[in-house]
Amino acid sequence: MIGACVPLLLGALAGLLFGSPVARAATWLAVFDPLLVFFSGYLLTETTFAAALLLALFATVHWIRTPRAGRALGAGLLWGLASLTRPTALALPAILIAWAWVPLGLSVNARERVRQCALLLLGLALAVGPWTLRNAIALRAFVPVTTGSGRALLDSNNPLVWSDPRLRGNAFTVYSVEPYASQFRGLDEPAVDRRARAIALAFLREHTGEWPGVAVAKVGRMWRLGAEGGTTGSWQRSGSPLGALRGLVDPLFVWSLPVFALALFGAIETLRQPRRWFQSVGLIPILWFTLLATVFWGALRVRVPVQPLVLLYAGAGFESARRMLRVRRSGLTVVDGRVAAGEPR
Repeated sequence: MIGACVPLLLGALAGLLFGSPVARAATWLAVFDPLLVFFSGYLLTETTFAAALLLALFATVHWIRTPRAGRALGAGLLWGLASLTRPTALALPAILIAWAWVPLGLSVNARERVRQCALLLLGLALAVGPWTLRNAIALRAFVPVTTGSGRALLDSNNPLVWSDPRLRGNAFTVYSVEPYASQFRGLDEPAVDRRARAIALAFLREHTGEWPGVAVAKVGRMWRLGAEGGTTGSWQRSGSPLGALRGLVDPLFVWSLPVFALALFGAIETLRQPRRWFQSVGLIPILWFTLLATVFWGALRVRVPVQPLVLLYAGAGFESARRMLRVRRSGLTVVDGRVAAGEPR
């Protein structure tokens, strides 16, 4: 059910940013996107987080277009909901406030701008705060949403993963095997996380020269064109209809080639337009989660939450290409509305 909401939420966001034609294109792309379809069949948080992320982005864009105190608070509450779904979203509201600072200043005075940004952060705190309080009581530690970041850092930054070409850039659960298991024995959940983080950071300090190569491997895994095997790839195993199709052609690869080309074209066209600051909001989560992948690990699973935003710009690219083709067929010429200084108007 939640997966079925993703195309609708994407269409709403695309309509707000680009208009109805792009909204229709992005919605249909999301309906048929293999990555979104395949992962919606797993009991994972990715699909839920993708929907929560789109809802929070929609509320944020709506607030920026027409700044109101209630809309700022509501956007913050929705970012809190997204953060409860996936803690990696906790930093995004602050990043988006920095992005929105200039356009907000065009609509409201300085004092009101500060007040509304504070209300957005208040909404975030109101949504996440009760869970943080629960963690403080149950775990006797400051844990905003959940533990696990330290273990995830260790799972993706350890000698086993970095030295094995098959695992390079991915993650492997090591805290339950030696020499790590004995170091965690008897520790509670927050202590295990702190210990895992310390071990991972020590390893990273000792291998600084390998950082760039591993980061490239992680990003490559996240943005790979082909299908993924292993525990999140059962849809392509032999014996299943999709597995039989996979033996002939990789559906994700065939889909990704034109979609990525359209998304790149759409992003470039967006950044060339007068409304580029406003319409580029979808690029922020894409860049943020790609950056996180360079620190932790990369996989198609990591890409699922931002795949709808890739389709957003693919829809924009499709509409731009269709418009350019229609103009060319009509024999007309597209005139850039931006007039250089000193040129006659």
